[in-house]
Amino acid sequence: MALDTWSLEETRFDEEFLARSESLFSIGNGYLGFRGFFCEREVTQHPGVFINGFYELSPIHYGEDAYGFARFNQTMVDLPDCRFVSVSVDGNKFSMATEGIDSYRKRLDFRTGVLSHEVVWKTPEGKQVDISWNTLLSMDHQHVGALRLVVHCDRTAIIVIRSAIALPAHRAMAGLDPRVGTMLNRPALHCIDSGFSTEGDNRHPAFQAAFKTVESALHLSCGAVHNCEVPAHVERFSEGEANLPGLLFTIHGTSVELCKCFYYHTSGRPGEALPLQQVRESRLDADCFCWEDLIESQRKHFDEFWKYADIEIDGDGKMQQALRFNLFQLHQSTGTDGMSSLAAKGLTGSGYEGHYFWDTEIYGMPFFNHTRSSTARALIRYRISILDHARARARELAQKGALYPWRTINGLEASAYFPAGTAQYHINADIAYSIFQYLEITGDESILDEGAAEVLFETARTWFDLGYFNPRKQGRFCINEVTGPDEYSALIDNNCYTNLMAQHHLSRVCTLAVHLKTNKPDLWGRLQKTMGLEDAELEEFAKAAASMHVPFDSELGINPQDDYFLEKEEWNATKRGELRHPMLLNYHPLVIYRHRVIKQADTVLATLLLHDKFPWYLRKRNFDFYEPLTTGDSSLSACIQGIMAFDCGYVDLGDTYSRQTALMDIDDLHRNTKDGLHTAAMAGSWMAVVYGVAGYRLHDGMPTFRPQLPSSWNRVRFSLTFAAVTLSVSIDPKHTTYQASGGSLRIRHRSETVVVGPDPVVLSSRPRCKAVVFDLDGVVTSTDSYHYRAWKRLADEQGWAFDEKVNQKLRGISRRQSLQVILDHNHVMLDEDAMQRFATRKNEWYRSSLDSLTPGDILPGIGELLSQLRSKGIRTAIASASRNASHILKRLRLEDAFDAVVPASEVVKGKPDPEVFARAADMLDLCPEECCGVEDAPAGIEAINAAMMRSVGVGSAIDPQSCAAYVDSTDKLTLDMLLF
Repeated sequence: MALDTWSLEETRFDEEFLARSESLFSIGNGYLGFRGFFCEREVTQHPGVFINGFYELSPIHYGEDAYGFARFNQTMVDLPDCRFVSVSVDGNKFSMATEGIDSYRKRLDFRTGVLSHEVVWKTPEGKQVDISWNTLLSMDHQHVGALRLVVHCDRTAIIVIRSAIALPAHRAMAGLDPRVGTMLNRPALHCIDSGFSTEGDNRHPAFQAAFKTVESALHLSCGAVHNCEVPAHVERFSEGEANLPGLLFTIHGTSVELCKCFYYHTSGRPGEALPLQQVRESRLDADCFCWEDLIESQRKHFDEFWKYADIEIDGDGKMQQALRFNLFQLHQSTGTDGMSSLAAKGLTGSGYEGHYFWDTEIYGMPFFNHTRSSTARALIRYRISILDHARARARELAQKGALYPWRTINGLEASAYFPAGTAQYHINADIAYSIFQYLEITGDESILDEGAAEVLFETARTWFDLGYFNPRKQGRFCINEVTGPDEYSALIDNNCYTNLMAQHHLSRVCTLAVHLKTNKPDLWGRLQKTMGLEDAELEEFAKAAASMHVPFDSELGINPQDDYFLEKEEWNATKRGELRHPMLLNYHPLVIYRHRVIKQADTVLATLLLHDKFPWYLRKRNFDFYEPLTTGDSSLSACIQGIMAFDCGYVDLGDTYSRQTALMDIDDLHRNTKDGLHTAAMAGSWMAVVYGVAGYRLHDGMPTFRPQLPSSWNRVRFSLTFAAVTLSVSIDPKHTTYQASGGSLRIRHRSETVVVGPDPVVLSSRPRCKAVVFDLDGVVTSTDSYHYRAWKRLADEQGWAFDEKVNQKLRGISRRQSLQVILDHNHVMLDEDAMQRFATRKNEWYRSSLDSLTPGDILPGIGELLSQLRSKGIRTAIASASRNASHILKRLRLEDAFDAVVPASEVVKGKPDPEVFARAADMLDLCPEECCGVEDAPAGIEAINAAMMRSVGVGSAIDPQSCAAYVDSTDKLTLDMLLF
């Protein structure tokens, strides 16, 4: 049977995996959430009911306390269950532990949000009973939910339905695993009132109860209204210490249908009483709605949601189902009232206590910014609502501005472990990044007037106050004693991600200030008055941004994760054994911190978010360096690794990581789905397709794409919204089709800029050759003999062994690398001054010999080939390790024959690193995969292949199997061989 990609289904009940199933089949509406437990609550692991942002406080106890530590934990509260019903037939009570269950089916419908549970049960008397429970939480009326219970018996029976408010089950405290809740060791709620409603009549009996949290003083009112479709005897009862109300419906017959419409309402702030009018309206809503009306409302809501959010995959049903499941759950879990946000486990479990982290801004916001801007706006409003708490936290930590809490519900810091909590100052920049992204994509600047401007400038102040201009680092702006996204390196100096994001933040607020002065003078005047913003402060911001210290190691050609990361010992499996995952549950933090191991993408994440700051070859080099060091212990890592694998041309690896992200919960890859779903990874699965497979980025406000379809996919389709324009993208192996509604949009497909409107724009999914990049020596001309004579002269002068065999090893590499090869061959070590002196002397001899070069030294066929390429509109470039390339081209009278010549002096890593070829593509304003490279040296071919270019080898030094095409001499090079 074909997989239904619009639902999740379970047909085998296994109590061992019950908690996981409860998480997977969770339902929610952004305000209210129910785990997918059985209504009768007899067989369950965590029958959780949650309200987004409804929490209890408990003191944090420290063995050794200190000033500024977080004082209270906040825990999302398990709530009373107003959906609870149980069914008895002829005195036999049904539960999933009952014998006689012939069939079982649980289903979650992504197009209506309905959770259904169906069983066929044989009673001890042999009667067949079909029971179905269908539950929904209204997306349009978020305080309301409904249960539709249908019982059918093949013979007349006495059917009793018991409906009540079930109190939450108390759960044990969490152990060592910080991902698991709960920290509460006591009940969080006490009942302050309960009873039966006097409104309505016997056809719609109702009850309700009111509760209050013990410490946070938040109020909750909940209740239910019933509608039984057949005549029933209804009895009231009360039970427990709280004297909670309940109803018994007794039917003598074969069938009964009961609709139970329930509602929840909470106070907004501690100590605030519930507005009676709102409670009354919720009660009346529950009374007025019928099941069919609610279903129709749900269907319309999700039709609208999927219109913009859906990703369609042809060829991979498992991935298709997982993506829809993820986006469905992400949508259900995200607060839209401006007073709540997106918890790490959403509304699906109490893992991480229901706290909000940076996950929302960096992983969740890209999805909402591009598909549902109203939700993105609400998430920004939540951050605005807790700005005063952030200001107070900054003062507590002796900082200016505002410092947002690492983990929170109510706006106060709840992280008890400051090295991996409060020290993650990057959350300020993460929030700013998401706001700037919202402004850029939606064009909605009204959010600035509502407090977002204050958030941006106040958080920027903290950066300037936190960092300083370090005289020991040439006056660069440094930020010390912080923790980046990688929590396996804590309290370090100049975390690359943090510094870059702070730089982006400071720079963007300076640009914003200029914009506000011109376009929103009233708002700017208000900011000056209320915040004391002055031009002098903005000049300080700009200076800090321009002087920001960004770690870079010239030897490796990478951005170190921080000032000391490269000094750490790599994990030695011989000494310590193979890594045990997750490390935080298997090793003391000191063991983790002193090793070069990474919990999740850190610097690599910066290369994605701030891609314009990293040329492609540097993004690739960083990815290649950090990939083997990344443990993937965090569920946030795989999507970023996958996106950047696609960016680097590692399509299969990118596909593997994308699948890990998408299937994180459905396949329980981290073995902790039982504690709740990984909402950030769910958002990451959307990013993995859009940013990874489609290669989407926003360059200076222009959407750009570099599609690379996994081999198992036939097609992928999705939509992105920019202000009023919705861009539809369809990618198959041959073609990528763009179409816009609501207006036109300028986009870039690899290097080609097009304007997309209502008519489809069809472009090639496969890259097309737009340039040929040539090595110089051995391809355009041959100066091997000049090099050989110069090196030979130096070697003879120093008494070093040097012959043609050693000379072959120098092909395609830089002067410095060549000298090192000769020294290694002779087991000679030189200091830096001597290296420079000998390299300079060799170059002087070599340059003087070049004066004899003439156009006659152009290799056979090259002149004609260059003319043919120019006539076809194919651009050309030189990518040579020679620092004398311009001089040689001038002697050959080819100085105007190439569109670009890469300055070898600017190249950090020579061949076989792809940098020189990637730089050539950059100079031509092309993607590397749109170029062909021609080389005569193995190191050069390796560099071309690494640059994602088509490689063409020339000459005897090349292994024909190492390149896409091969000729033994330049006169055999043809257009057909180069172009694709």
